[in-house]
Amino acid sequence: MRFLVRSTIAGLACAALLGSSAQASIIYGGASPAMATDQSFTLNFNSGVSTSELSFILDGYGSLDGKNAYEDDFSVKLNDKQIFLGTFNLGGGSNSGSQANVYPNPFSASLSNPANNGTGIGWNGGKETFTFGLPLNVGLNTLTSAYLSLTDDHAGFQGLGDEGWGVEKVEASATPLPPTWTMMLIGLGGFGWLTKRLRRKETAFVVA
Repeated sequence: MRFLVRSTIAGLACAALLGSSAQASIIYGGASPAMATDQSFTLNFNSGVSTSELSFILDGYGSLDGKNAYEDDFSVKLNDKQIFLGTFNLGGGSNSGSQANVYPNPFSASLSNPANNGTGIGWNGGKETFTFGLPLNVGLNTLTSAYLSLTDDHAGFQGLGDEGWGVEKVEASATPLPPTWTMMLIGLGGFGWLTKRLRRKETAFVVA
């Protein structure tokens, strides 16, 4: 009996931990259609948690520029607050000595560049993968991505005949809210109390 109760508690504890671990949820599979640099792309999604790891892939087409005379800047907003701004060589070259130039990045998004375009002009597009740890609204959230071709001392808009962009594989990994962990601990405490009760009954039976 004692072994059965202990095994049950261990199994329930493992199930609770596994059930509360982060799980990826696809918000948008994509890939989206190619868009010109004067367009934005908005996704609305619901969340049951207040924090999440969010990731997506930025697709560049043609000669989407990094930091140079034709600079195109990519921005991301969550619930109308900017969470990222930067520019990347996705086929159009960069004169900055690096593939990426990151400006505001308050949530320390990590970036990876599968295309590895460096600084050269290739007209081959490319990809940039983003991963954020973000606060979310419990309920409705709005994620907006946008590209802007700079005009002041730059060439400005070039159009889809020259360059374009899109997004794909937008995913969020939900993490449990504090109350979830609280309820789990309360539950485990209850099982511990039950074990002691059963152990006392078992001891009393043996003595009798």
